[in-house]
Amino acid sequence: MSAIAVNGRFLHKARICGVERYGREVVARLPEYVPLNVRQPAHGTLAYHHLWEQAILPSHLGKGTLLFNPCNLAPLCHPANVITLHDAIPLAYPQFYRPAFRLYYRALIPTLARRAVHVITVSEYSRRQITRFTGISEKKITVIPNGVSHRFHPALRSPGSELCARYGIVRPYILYTGSLEPRKNVVALLKAFAFAREHLGLEGYELLVAGSGHPIFAAAGLGASPWPDVRFLGYVDDADLPFLYANAELFVYPSLCEGFGLPPLEAMAAGVVALVSQGSALEEMTTEPELRFAAHDYRGLAEKICYILERPSLRLAYSRKGLERARQFSWQRTAERTAQVLAAYG
Repeated sequence: MSAIAVNGRFLHKARICGVERYGREVVARLPEYVPLNVRQPAHGTLAYHHLWEQAILPSHLGKGTLLFNPCNLAPLCHPANVITLHDAIPLAYPQFYRPAFRLYYRALIPTLARRAVHVITVSEYSRRQITRFTGISEKKITVIPNGVSHRFHPALRSPGSELCARYGIVRPYILYTGSLEPRKNVVALLKAFAFAREHLGLEGYELLVAGSGHPIFAAAGLGASPWPDVRFLGYVDDADLPFLYANAELFVYPSLCEGFGLPPLEAMAAGVVALVSQGSALEEMTTEPELRFAAHDYRGLAEKICYILERPSLRLAYSRKGLERARQFSWQRTAERTAQVLAAYG
């Protein structure tokens, strides 16, 4: 079998988000199953990386060389692309993105999907959305769920550790991790936390918001006023995330829509109860309806937060169920199934 080329543009991103984590975890394991030839650009500007992906990369590939593109984008002119499209959210909800990115995505993604020899995605929800907004058949799309790293586990729970001191953690905390953008609906969590403090008697907790914005996203609309007992940590180094999850009392993910939703799965793997919003792919990944809430109902979310935190035995039971669910997701399994797709077209 000839080596499968890999579009390694994602390897130059310093800040790792869900898509880049998928690329790194899967590509690291694929050589166990299929021969790979990972191509990546030299360090350079964003414009250079676009140029490299669309012109330089395909110029170094034979027309029959299968190219695996794990992070949504691929060279338009290459005739043998397998692409992982993680979602179609920029096509379905363009209002969450800045105008230039909307135009770029709308012009590129449907054409890439139609020209690709095959498309991989990470959930049934994303498969339906990709079919709807690109026009390709569901038969051309294989659903292979994301995995979760063994780095996330409950044994990292260690109040009073050096990392607690580094982040200034002295109180129990509720955690959110993810980008700060309108789609993530963080403002609903801020309102819920404030309502729980002011009207439901929640005391002694702080809310940690770990994440940052990005130039492609519209403003998150969090407001300029301070939120009491809320700390915005900014981008958290990937190496510190397992610790932050494991030491949280509760994880909350109020996103309006997700193609998969990796942070709640990582929280569950760390033994932390995850409250998630209803709908989209989050319902495929989580199994407990009682831990879901309507994304715009911040008062309902506040009640759920207090209900869970006030019942340690119930929290422990949900923690165990979350651990069981997280064990069903493995990056090794994701890589193995991805290799099967690549072998079929390589």
